[in-house]
Amino acid sequence: MLAGIVVLLVGLVIASAVYADSHDPARTVASAAPTAPDAAAAAGLVWLPGDVRWFSLQGTMVPLSIAHGPSTNDGVTASGFTHDPHGAVLAAVNILTRSSGLAGDESVYGPAIARQTTGDVSGYLASIRGVRAELAQRGGAPATVVVGYRLVEVGVDDVRLDVLSRSANPARPSQHALITGTARVRWLEGDWRLVVPTGAGRQVDQVPPGFTPMPGQHLAAG
Repeated sequence: MLAGIVVLLVGLVIASAVYADSHDPARTVASAAPTAPDAAAAAGLVWLPGDVRWFSLQGTMVPLSIAHGPSTNDGVTASGFTHDPHGAVLAAVNILTRSSGLAGDESVYGPAIARQTTGDVSGYLASIRGVRAELAQRGGAPATVVVGYRLVEVGVDDVRLDVLSRSANPARPSQHALITGTARVRWLEGDWRLVVPTGAGRQVDQVPPGFTPMPGQHLAAG
């Protein structure tokens, strides 16, 4: 087991709590002004208009594309993504969200980790169980959606990208936090799998340069 393994979106849990503790609950939180994305990153993927729709999964939001997947959804795991960068981005967002512990209990994250991740799977599962205990102490999972992405390395069978997530504190829904982190997916046995994350999300005050909005989302904090 990797020592100190942490989850990309676990930063949402801690950051949301810090965010709430360090701001006046009555104060309106100003949205960060989006930074213009890098031209190469912005032009990297073209999405069909109206193709991507978003669905709620126990308070979190996950995307579905008719053109790029997931083509199969059993209510817990979502699979069947196209073997291209579009499918890789959608797979990363879906698997990361479902396996992170933010979209439900072990009936959700357990199958996602077992079937759709690669690397230190047992260590990842143990870490998420700890995350769920932390969430219970903090009053529940933040409402979360991945609003942006930034392609870092694109190979035929291996894609690394940065993601930008927006979360609302469950105790104070008017307060939001922006979190960035890196995800990697690998094409194995006919579909994309999430490489077990080994880094935590980082809270940011503004949208970093180079991020492109996910289809149907915007980059501002709230």
